[in-house]
Amino acid sequence: MKKLQKQAGFTLIELVIVIVILGILAATAAPKFINLTGDARSATVEAVEGALNSAADLARAKALVSGTANGSLSIAGSTIVFAGGWPTEETIGLLLEIDSTGSDFSEVSGTPGTFTHNDAAEPTTCQAIYNATGASNTVRPDIKSIVTDCN
Repeated sequence: MKKLQKQAGFTLIELVIVIVILGILAATAAPKFINLTGDARSATVEAVEGALNSAADLARAKALVSGTANGSLSIAGSTIVFAGGWPTEETIGLLLEIDSTGSDFSEVSGTPGTFTHNDAAEPTTCQAIYNATGASNTVRPDIKSIVTDCN
């Protein structure tokens, strides 16, 4: 008599169950990875905010050492203008050395001290801002980033 051979492999039901489980896992994990470019742009804008803070602090330290509260100093080959002991909006960009021709960032035309991400869909919602208006020897410039929509 012929012996029955054992089946080898998976049944259709087992394969369907595995595919459904993989689909559920993909549906829960996918949203975490969909908006990575927007998150990267936001992180870059926040890094520019940090660079503005550092540049302003270092320039202020040099101004304090030289005794220049109002006027100009040569820093790293650029002439930086100070008002109230802090760099002005017009010259803070010289300390960052952002080259708008090959960079992700550019200074907004007509708004000195405002740097926007070139790839953002809406530039006003993805920018770093340096505002030295009202800054004095006791008041620090307002430095902030806006990252509400960097997609």
